[in-house]
Amino acid sequence: MKGRWRRWCARLRALRRARRGAVAVEMAVTAPVLLVLLLGTLDVGWRLLAEYRVQRAAATLADLVARVRTLGESDVDNAFDALRGLASPFDLVRDGGALVSGVRADGAGVPVVAWQREADFGLDLPSRVGRPGQRADLGDTALDPGEAVIVAEVFLRFRPLVGFLPGGERLLYVRWIAAPRYGSLDDPSS
Repeated sequence: MKGRWRRWCARLRALRRARRGAVAVEMAVTAPVLLVLLLGTLDVGWRLLAEYRVQRAAATLADLVARVRTLGESDVDNAFDALRGLASPFDLVRDGGALVSGVRADGAGVPVVAWQREADFGLDLPSRVGRPGQRADLGDTALDPGEAVIVAEVFLRFRPLVGFLPGGERLLYVRWIAAPRYGSLDDPSS
């Protein structure tokens, strides 16, 4: 029995001193962890880029509509056309949606949707601000009686690049509020 124990201990000491194949074993242990970290980083970066692009698209849409002195249908259409390039490399026409609304506070300071236009994009989603004639949901934004704002909403169906993010496909949504720079908040179709 002692002989077996000594042989077994000698083999363990020899194995501990041996360096052949150590790099391969270390690589086999660390490679999966490094690969998961790399792929996860790619997905997180892709998600951050998508959120940034959607936020910039909403801000630009609100700003373009708020700058016009007399708002017409072509002004709104041109603002929607500008979104196509702003969201690149994400395809808002296929995987997104955009709405722009004019909101005015009544005499009591209650925000009401005065008018609303929707882009002819792939996602046909209802406005989270409200429908024309209804009370507007502006979150924490309060309006003084008679004050008007432009609200842009942009949606994007986000798909992870690799698929390592929990939850997979998600709907990104950004609402941006801008004050009209010049004229009134008349309905562009009138």
